[in-house]
Amino acid sequence: MSFLKISDPKKRDLIVEDFLKTKRNIQENFLTERLGEISTQRELSKLFKPITESQKDVKESLIGELKPIRENLKQLPAAPQLQAIAAPPEDEDEDEDVMRVGKIAHQYLSEYATKQNVDKTFGIYKNPIDKQYYIGNTPIDIREDNIVIGDREYEGTPGLWELIISKKPDENIYSQGDFDNYANILVETSALKQNNNPAETAPKSSRSWKWRNLLRQIWRDRSQYEGQGTDVVVIPSDPDALLDRLDLLLASKAAGNTGVRNEIVGICDELLRQKVMNKSFYKNFMLHI
Repeated sequence: MSFLKISDPKKRDLIVEDFLKTKRNIQENFLTERLGEISTQRELSKLFKPITESQKDVKESLIGELKPIRENLKQLPAAPQLQAIAAPPEDEDEDEDVMRVGKIAHQYLSEYATKQNVDKTFGIYKNPIDKQYYIGNTPIDIREDNIVIGDREYEGTPGLWELIISKKPDENIYSQGDFDNYANILVETSALKQNNNPAETAPKSSRSWKWRNLLRQIWRDRSQYEGQGTDVVVIPSDPDALLDRLDLLLASKAAGNTGVRNEIVGICDELLRQKVMNKSFYKNFMLHI
């Protein structure tokens, strides 16, 4: 409503007076409310001042105590970098066994994680029940680049990883030794049989390039691959035998033999799995071998 449109001067003046009165009341109420808040804040400040002052003193005291610790830490030598650990496609529980992954394994597991041109019919897959990784009917472990299946450890060459992961492996990458190891893995884990069942007599055949060009041949010659495999490290399960073997390997490494590290790591992984070695000791030990 516009005051200018009210023709009666008395009525207009009355409306204007009411408006100004209402405006003053609002301003006074707002000012009173603000003054009340300020007064309350002052009272609270007085009430809690001893607490805030004591917290300030504690903070300054802690900063003073932490300063020499930080200075000492700066003077310590840099800690050795841990090897990269490739994360599997899904999150793992921190309590699960440590999986140490080397450069070659990391490259192929990264391809596996992208799910592009990878073999999940005859290759690696995750069991939905126990959440472990399998080939065929057997869980696998990865120690740096090597692949551990049961009590056998296969040398993790680029060729063996190429055969396991790729739908169409590049023949320029793998050797005959890689092919023989791959065939042995497939036969020993029943990965070529229906449902990965060792009692099956029918193959898990398909129309894929891999079956037609590689796996059919392995299936036909499967008897010659049973119990075979080159570049295999057999790890005993007896903890006393493991510790004796570990002593020999450590002495050999101290004498300059650099080719025993993979077996040392494999034995430590087995001791960790059997809870003979705890995780804290395992991690520290890995940093010094």
